[in-house]
This record gives sequence, C-alpha cells and structure tokens, in this order.
Amino acid sequence: MRSLVRSIVVVVGVLAFAGVRNASAQIVDNVDFTTSFAFTVGNTTMPAGSYTIRPDDDNPQVLLLQGKNAAALFQVEPAAALQTPSKTEVVFSRYGKSYVLKNIWIEGSDTGAETIPAEGERHAAKAGTKTEQRVAARRKSATGTGQ
Repeated sequence: MRSLVRSIVVVVGVLAFAGVRNASAQIVDNVDFTTSFAFTVGNTTMPAGSYTIRPDDDNPQVLLLQGKNAAALFQVEPAAALQTPSKTEVVFSRYGKSYVLKNIWIEGSDTGAETIPAEGERHAAKAGTKTEQRVAARRKSATGTGQ
C-alpha cells in the first residue's frame, strides 16, 4: 500500500511539473515590429529600427531580439492578459525620454511574456513618470509565413 501511494505521488508530481513547464512557453513564433525610438531591453540599449523577437531553442524563458545592427538576449516570465489581445503588439514602459521593452502580446492568446526588470529599467525609472507605449507587431511562424 505504501508503495502504491508513493508511486501516485511521484506520477502526480511529474505531471504537475510538466504542466508548469509547458505553460511557460508563451512565445513560440517570431514577432516582428518597428520602433521610431531607441529602447532598453535587459541592460542593452537598442537603436530605433526593425526587430524580430524569437524564442531561444534551449530555454523558453529566454528570447532573442535581433535587428539589422544590434541583438540581445533577455529573460521573460509568463504574463496573463486581462483580456485576450485582438492584435499582436509589443509594449514599452516610458520613463521620461527612455523606453523599456516590457511585454509581448500575441493576438488571440491569453498569455504573453513580460520582461524581467534589469538594471537598465531601474535606472530609467528614476528619470520620470511611467507611461505606456504600444507598438503594432506581426507574428510569423517559425517557417516564415506571416499570421
């Protein structure tokens, strides 16, 4: 009897862990966007321009932001949408004249990604009141077709 209970606990634990692991992978397709302003992601300042966000092959909580002349890896955590987004967009927090990449929302998905605050954001937060700037984005599947 003790062996049966132990086996059930192990199976439930493994299933619970597998469910948590799958829930953390919100950004599975590439997301393209263009900004007219420079911004910070993690501790890296990116110039204005066109960018692609793509998931890291090894860790779903790390994303790669790549532009023509700059690239950065940054960490995210799952974020729950208050309302299912009707469009794909990237959200920036604006502090004075500084912009910080904060969220990525995918059309039709209840979950998105929120960047983990880094020193770059803490420094920018000292510059002024926080407002929000939303930028339209486009989701592209890993095969390159737009959606």
